[in-house]
Amino acid sequence: MQDRYSADVGDFGKFHLLRYIFLNTSYNLSQIWYMYPDESHNNDGLYINYFEKVKGMDKELEEKFKKISQINRNVKALENSNLLSNTKYFDSLVNENNKDDLDYRKSWLQKAEEFSKNSDFIAVDPDNGIATKLIKIDETKDISIQSFDTFKTKTKAGKYIFADEIECLYNNTKCLIIYHHLNRTMAHDKQVELLKEKLEDKYKNVLAIKHKPYSPRVYFFVCSDETIYEFLKEKLKEFESSFSIHWQVF
Repeated sequence: MQDRYSADVGDFGKFHLLRYIFLNTSYNLSQIWYMYPDESHNNDGLYINYFEKVKGMDKELEEKFKKISQINRNVKALENSNLLSNTKYFDSLVNENNKDDLDYRKSWLQKAEEFSKNSDFIAVDPDNGIATKLIKIDETKDISIQSFDTFKTKTKAGKYIFADEIECLYNNTKCLIIYHHLNRTMAHDKQVELLKEKLEDKYKNVLAIKHKPYSPRVYFFVCSDETIYEFLKEKLKEFESSFSIHWQVF
């Protein structure tokens, strides 16, 4: 997550989804931003002229995001908007002095674990999502999830969550929500299916929902608690049914 992305279309989708899931529940959430220093080499995060496309979906969210997008685009503004109840935010930078150092990253992870201890849900928001590697065997494409072992060779490692972190945070909560930005290595739906299969191999109870507008994203729900898994299956179906123009469950 970078301050410059605050209140863009991706953030709208994320808050819309979480607000729907947690409405009228007592579940608590720890949002781990995976804060990364603002970059300036591209125009990412400029999708703030999207409000006509989401009109009527969540009026309070629309109003507050319009204000943030026009006046104060940063993560603190999102946190202070009070759009999510029973939520706390971990906003420490995921790298140190703009350098991705593995020792610092492991220390950062320990702090994130301590911060989110006893949370019903943990949500992570790395810029690019899960650290993956494309595997080609003849004409077949596959995906592997990368661990800390490949950290030093992963360009801008602070923009990804690694397998080690997924496992640590999964063990720290009843449900881990992972943001992943889909790329151009293969068809988006195929990427979602393959990553869901990889996560299911290790964690069993996994759900996924894709946010379609502009540059598609997916949210994986990796559940250690059976009751929450069953709750989410119904909630995500309801959400997709109500907002299928923007969302697809896998």
